[in-house]
Amino acid sequence: MDPLAWLGLGKTKGDPHRLDVVRRAVEELMPSDEPVLHRYITCVAVLLARVAHADGALDQAEVARLHELLQRIDGLPASGIASLCELLSDTAPKLGEEAWTLCYRELKTLCDAGERRQVLRLLASEAAADGRLDGAERRMLAEVATALGVDARDLDAILGDEG
Repeated sequence: MDPLAWLGLGKTKGDPHRLDVVRRAVEELMPSDEPVLHRYITCVAVLLARVAHADGALDQAEVARLHELLQRIDGLPASGIASLCELLSDTAPKLGEEAWTLCYRELKTLCDAGERRQVLRLLASEAAADGRLDGAERRMLAEVATALGVDARDLDAILGDEG
Protein backbone atom coordinates (compact mmCIF):
# COMPACT_ATOMS: atom_id res chain seq x y z
CA MET A 1 0.00 0.00 0.00
CA ASP A 2 1.16 3.52 -0.79
CA PRO A 3 2.15 5.18 2.53
CA LEU A 4 0.87 8.57 1.37
CA ALA A 5 -2.52 7.09 0.51
CA TRP A 6 -2.62 5.36 3.89
CA LEU A 7 -2.02 8.73 5.58
CA GLY A 8 -4.73 10.32 3.46
CA LEU A 9 -2.17 12.37 1.56
CA GLY A 10 -1.96 10.38 -1.63
CA LYS A 11 -3.85 10.93 -4.84
CA THR A 12 -7.55 10.37 -4.54
CA LYS A 13 -10.32 10.24 -7.08
CA GLY A 14 -10.98 13.80 -8.15
CA ASP A 15 -8.69 16.76 -7.90
CA PRO A 16 -8.81 18.85 -4.71
CA HIS A 17 -6.76 21.55 -6.42
CA ARG A 18 -9.80 22.39 -8.53
CA LEU A 19 -11.20 23.90 -5.35
CA ASP A 20 -8.32 26.38 -5.45
CA VAL A 21 -9.29 27.29 -9.01
CA VAL A 22 -12.74 28.30 -7.80
CA ARG A 23 -11.31 30.16 -4.78
CA ARG A 24 -8.94 32.12 -7.04
CA ALA A 25 -11.84 33.02 -9.34
CA VAL A 26 -13.80 34.31 -6.33
CA GLU A 27 -10.74 36.30 -5.18
CA GLU A 28 -10.40 37.88 -8.62
CA LEU A 29 -14.08 38.85 -8.63
CA MET A 30 -13.92 40.23 -5.08
CA PRO A 31 -10.33 41.48 -4.62
CA SER A 32 -11.06 43.84 -1.72
CA ASP A 33 -12.77 41.22 0.46
CA GLU A 34 -11.11 39.16 3.18
CA PRO A 35 -9.69 35.69 2.42
CA VAL A 36 -12.06 34.15 4.97
CA LEU A 37 -15.01 35.41 2.91
CA HIS A 38 -13.45 34.01 -0.27
CA ARG A 39 -13.13 30.60 1.39
CA TYR A 40 -16.71 30.69 2.66
CA ILE A 41 -18.16 31.70 -0.72
CA THR A 42 -16.05 29.06 -2.48
CA CYS A 43 -17.27 26.28 -0.21
CA VAL A 44 -20.93 27.25 -0.39
CA ALA A 45 -20.80 27.82 -4.16
CA VAL A 46 -19.21 24.45 -4.96
CA LEU A 47 -21.69 22.71 -2.66
CA LEU A 48 -24.55 24.46 -4.48
CA ALA A 49 -23.17 23.18 -7.78
CA ARG A 50 -22.68 19.69 -6.32
CA VAL A 51 -26.29 19.53 -5.15
CA ALA A 52 -27.48 20.83 -8.51
CA HIS A 53 -25.64 17.94 -10.18
CA ALA A 54 -26.79 15.32 -7.64
CA ASP A 55 -29.49 13.88 -9.87
CA GLY A 56 -27.08 13.62 -12.80
CA ALA A 57 -28.69 16.45 -14.75
CA LEU A 58 -28.30 20.19 -14.55
CA ASP A 59 -31.43 21.78 -15.95
CA GLN A 60 -32.18 25.42 -16.72
CA ALA A 61 -34.11 25.96 -13.48
CA GLU A 62 -31.11 24.80 -11.43
CA VAL A 63 -28.74 27.02 -13.42
CA ALA A 64 -31.12 29.96 -12.97
CA ARG A 65 -31.38 29.31 -9.22
CA LEU A 66 -27.58 29.10 -8.89
CA HIS A 67 -27.34 32.41 -10.76
CA GLU A 68 -29.97 33.95 -8.49
CA LEU A 69 -28.23 32.81 -5.31
CA LEU A 70 -24.85 34.10 -6.48
CA GLN A 71 -26.41 37.47 -7.35
CA ARG A 72 -27.32 37.90 -3.67
CA ILE A 73 -23.66 37.99 -2.62
CA ASP A 74 -22.66 41.56 -1.78
CA GLY A 75 -19.59 42.58 -3.72
CA LEU A 76 -19.81 39.86 -6.35
CA PRO A 77 -20.02 41.75 -9.64
CA ALA A 78 -22.90 40.79 -11.91
CA SER A 79 -20.45 40.64 -14.81
CA GLY A 80 -18.65 37.68 -13.22
CA ILE A 81 -21.62 35.55 -12.21
CA ALA A 82 -22.06 33.76 -15.55
CA SER A 83 -18.39 32.79 -15.72
CA LEU A 84 -18.42 31.68 -12.07
CA CYS A 85 -21.53 29.54 -12.71
CA GLU A 86 -19.82 27.94 -15.69
CA LEU A 87 -16.68 27.26 -13.65
CA LEU A 88 -18.76 25.75 -10.83
CA SER A 89 -20.70 23.54 -13.25
CA ASP A 90 -17.44 22.26 -14.69
CA THR A 91 -15.57 21.92 -11.41
CA ALA A 92 -18.03 20.49 -8.87
CA PRO A 93 -18.58 17.11 -10.58
CA LYS A 94 -14.80 16.59 -10.77
CA LEU A 95 -14.02 17.23 -7.11
CA GLY A 96 -13.12 14.21 -5.01
CA GLU A 97 -13.78 13.34 -1.40
CA GLU A 98 -10.69 15.21 -0.22
CA ALA A 99 -12.06 18.48 -1.60
CA TRP A 100 -15.50 17.89 -0.08
CA THR A 101 -13.92 17.09 3.27
CA LEU A 102 -12.02 20.38 3.07
CA CYS A 103 -15.25 22.25 2.30
CA TYR A 104 -17.09 20.67 5.21
CA ARG A 105 -14.21 21.31 7.59
CA GLU A 106 -13.98 24.93 6.47
CA LEU A 107 -17.71 25.54 6.92
CA LYS A 108 -17.69 23.88 10.34
CA THR A 109 -14.84 26.20 11.33
CA LEU A 110 -16.37 29.38 9.91
CA CYS A 111 -20.04 28.85 10.77
CA ASP A 112 -21.98 28.18 13.91
CA ALA A 113 -24.77 25.57 13.95
CA GLY A 114 -27.44 28.06 12.87
CA GLU A 115 -25.36 29.27 9.94
CA ARG A 116 -24.70 25.68 8.84
CA ARG A 117 -28.46 25.06 8.86
CA GLN A 118 -28.86 28.16 6.66
CA VAL A 119 -26.25 26.78 4.26
CA LEU A 120 -28.20 23.51 4.12
CA ARG A 121 -31.40 25.49 3.48
CA LEU A 122 -29.68 27.19 0.50
CA LEU A 123 -28.54 23.81 -0.80
CA ALA A 124 -32.07 22.41 -0.48
CA SER A 125 -33.50 25.37 -2.39
CA GLU A 126 -30.97 24.72 -5.16
CA ALA A 127 -31.86 21.02 -5.26
CA ALA A 128 -35.58 21.86 -5.45
CA ALA A 129 -35.13 24.49 -8.17
CA ASP A 130 -36.51 22.10 -10.79
CA GLY A 131 -39.70 21.70 -8.76
CA ARG A 132 -38.90 18.46 -6.94
CA LEU A 133 -36.40 16.78 -4.66
CA ASP A 134 -35.54 13.35 -6.02
CA GLY A 135 -33.87 10.51 -4.14
CA ALA A 136 -30.34 11.39 -5.26
CA GLU A 137 -30.77 14.99 -4.14
CA ARG A 138 -32.20 13.92 -0.78
CA ARG A 139 -29.28 11.53 -0.24
CA MET A 140 -26.80 14.26 -1.16
CA LEU A 141 -28.43 16.70 1.25
CA ALA A 142 -28.40 14.06 4.00
CA GLU A 143 -24.69 13.44 3.37
CA VAL A 144 -23.93 17.16 3.53
CA ALA A 145 -26.05 17.58 6.67
CA THR A 146 -24.15 14.80 8.40
CA ALA A 147 -20.80 16.24 7.33
CA LEU A 148 -21.80 19.70 8.59
CA GLY A 149 -23.16 18.39 11.87
CA VAL A 150 -26.77 19.34 11.12
CA ASP A 151 -29.04 16.91 12.92
CA ALA A 152 -31.68 14.77 11.20
CA ARG A 153 -34.64 16.68 12.71
CA ASP A 154 -33.33 19.95 11.28
CA LEU A 155 -32.74 18.31 7.90
CA ASP A 156 -36.28 16.88 7.90
CA ALA A 157 -37.68 20.35 8.67
CA ILE A 158 -35.64 21.89 5.86
CA LEU A 159 -36.69 19.20 3.38
CA GLY A 160 -40.31 19.62 4.47
CA ASP A 161 -40.09 23.31 3.62
CA GLU A 162 -38.72 22.52 0.15
CA GLY A 163 -41.20 19.73 -0.65
